[in-house]
Amino acid sequence: MVSREKINQLAMQIGGELGTQVVEILLDQGDNTSEFLIAEKLEVKINVIRKTLYMLQDANLVNSMRKKDKKKGWYIYYWTFDEIQANALINKMREMRISNLKKRLNAEQNISYYTCKKQCIRTTLERALESDFTCLECEKVMHEVDNSKKVKLIKEELSFLEQPEELAEALIEETNTAEAEA
Repeated sequence: MVSREKINQLAMQIGGELGTQVVEILLDQGDNTSEFLIAEKLEVKINVIRKTLYMLQDANLVNSMRKKDKKKGWYIYYWTFDEIQANALINKMREMRISNLKKRLNAEQNISYYTCKKQCIRTTLERALESDFTCLECEKVMHEVDNSKKVKLIKEELSFLEQPEELAEALIEETNTAEAEA
C-alpha cells in the first residue's frame, strides 16, 4: 500500500496543489465520487476540476465512469483513485531517478569539469581547451572542479533509493522524528 504522503507528492507533481486536493477528496470519499461534489467541496468551477481530473487521468491515477442524469439528461462523471496505478507510477519514477543518477555519477567520475572562481559556467576539458581555459562569461582563468562532494551526494542518494521500499520509508520517518526533536 502506498502512503498518503507519497500519493500527495505524486498528485502535486502531476496536478499541482489542486491535484493534491482533488486526490485527497477522492481518497476520503472512496469510489465513484461525483465531479460536482469535488467542485463543491473545493469551491472551484467544474471546468477547472475537470481539467485537473483529466491531468490525473492521463497519468492513470484516476478512473472515471459516466452516468446519465435522468432529470437533466446530462452526463455526470464519477471518479475513483487508482492506488495500484499510483504505486506502479511511483516505482517507475523511482527507477527513472535511479537511472538518471547512475548516468550523472558516471559523468562526474569520468569527466573533468572546469570553472572560474565565480563559477559562471561549468564546462568539460574539451570546451575549456577550446576557450584556452578562459571563462566565456567573465574572462577569468578556469580551473579543474573538485566534484568529490557531488559524487558523494549522488552515491548517498543512489544507495537510499536502491534500498527496499519499507527500509527507505523507515529511514524517512527516523529523519523526520530526529528533525522534530531538534
